[in-house]
Amino acid sequence: MTASDITIEFSYPGFDLEASFPLPAKGISGLFGPSGAGKTTLIRCLAGLERPARAHINVGGRIWQSDDIFLAPHERRLGLVFQDVRLFNHLSVRKNLLYGYDRTAPEDRKIRMEDVLNMLDLAPLLDKRPEKLSGGEGQRVAIGRALLTSPALLLMDEPLAALGEQHKKDILPYLKKLPREFGIPLLYVSHNFEEMASLADYMVCLNRGRIQAQGNWQDVATQLPDILDRWAPDNVIYGEISAPGRFKLSDGQVITIPAAVTSPRLVLNARDISLLHSPPGNYAGDALLTGTIMDITQLDRDKNIVRISLAGQDIHVVLGPRGVDQPWISVGQDIHMMINRIRGEVE
Repeated sequence: MTASDITIEFSYPGFDLEASFPLPAKGISGLFGPSGAGKTTLIRCLAGLERPARAHINVGGRIWQSDDIFLAPHERRLGLVFQDVRLFNHLSVRKNLLYGYDRTAPEDRKIRMEDVLNMLDLAPLLDKRPEKLSGGEGQRVAIGRALLTSPALLLMDEPLAALGEQHKKDILPYLKKLPREFGIPLLYVSHNFEEMASLADYMVCLNRGRIQAQGNWQDVATQLPDILDRWAPDNVIYGEISAPGRFKLSDGQVITIPAAVTSPRLVLNARDISLLHSPPGNYAGDALLTGTIMDITQLDRDKNIVRISLAGQDIHVVLGPRGVDQPWISVGQDIHMMINRIRGEVE
């Protein structure tokens, strides 16, 4: 798929937006910024709901807007998912899903109903009405309906903002799989940096109508030092419950977890992991894992992010300047990780 690029200039009393950035042809791109940054204005322009004074919007090699072109919203092949799910309450889940599919020309249909049902686990919900769905279920249906239009770009405007923490955790794994499963680039909008860092391959940070930073989350964190003072990334690792209170990774490593945790996902914050050259004396190893250091990113003078490969999964650990000065903390070095706190998920 051809890469996309966006340039938008838009003004209204008291606010000016000037933004220009590339949009990768695959994966998840993130539009991040505080309230009032211009995120909603930008996506309304992108969707054709506002007509900016000057714009060049090229999505997948097709021009949506330029000096002499302006495609109406329905011509842009854009899938939209909002914070409020906007399902049709008088229709079943099945008919909500078919609403987008039936209104897509047969020659443009690239995504099958069966694939969406399987990927989003929607089959058990087909005969329900929206008022009978949980927040997370409703959002999955909204995502499915948008996918069934076979869009050139899937745009999600703070889709998790209205959900509780558990529903957010339930939805995130589905979002991560969307581009890989269906080959559709996703532009995800959020004011939550932790959420964005866990999802986006590429980020654009907007503030007061201007781009402050762009790149992967390490690049962005380096460019936005105010974020670094209060933020450390969450790591989500996958494995299996081999016995009550025992979590087993794909390489056979096992750690002890709270007995109430029954999910195959664990959440480990980057500040809750200590790096050790060797296990402490007389240590039983019930919270110790071993991985390999892949790279070290200096975010500022006092903060570094160490990326470690653990059973084929990336783990990020926050270290101060003294930590990375240790000779045994270097790229390619096998390292022990003491897990000081586990935020597991209870299913």
